[in-house]
Amino acid sequence: MAHYEETTELVPITPGKLNKSDKQLAIRRAEAGAADYVPHLSIDQVRSIANAATGRHAERDRLLIMLLFDGCLRCSEALGTRPCDLERAGAGWLVKIVGKGSKPGVAAISATLAAELQAYAYRQGIPPDARLFPITRPRAFQIVTKAFSRAGISRPSRARDKVGSVHILRHSGAIERLRQTGNPKALQDQLRHKSARMTLRYLKTLSSDESLEIQQEVDFNW
Repeated sequence: MAHYEETTELVPITPGKLNKSDKQLAIRRAEAGAADYVPHLSIDQVRSIANAATGRHAERDRLLIMLLFDGCLRCSEALGTRPCDLERAGAGWLVKIVGKGSKPGVAAISATLAAELQAYAYRQGIPPDARLFPITRPRAFQIVTKAFSRAGISRPSRARDKVGSVHILRHSGAIERLRQTGNPKALQDQLRHKSARMTLRYLKTLSSDESLEIQQEVDFNW
């Protein structure tokens, strides 16, 4: 990854070799005093959590977890998603959402996830203008925390990590999108952040992860 200067201007970076590491951390957390580090999960851990959804609504719950991560959505944004909000745009897909302050917005999602959401809506007979996930925010929290437990992955602590089990999926999706694209400005637009400050935190976190993984390759052969 290229070095960067802390500035409010965001420019593309070159993704490093972060995907080659198969080491799993329960949750990547900040070292003491590293206030800019954003706790997050790897994409493999998110897959494990999504696939741990069980019960009568297992498919619905799995898709909710995937959407929170893939679109980097807030809980209320994901819960408000309807089939008619899925829209093809160019070579990809967008989801129309109602964000903070009831402001309309759009976020990119994977074509594979869009197809799964549409197929689910068709099989379940969900009307185009009805919610895909007609549940409350407390119920969404219960679903996600239960999936964490079933997957054997430690949940974040609000007191320690300053983020909850649902919102960490948004953080994790943001880190993974930045890892794959190397474009902080595109991530800022995906997250619909007015300021670049939070996006710079993601950039610092990704750089810190890469630096640690590079150093872990060093062996002094004592």
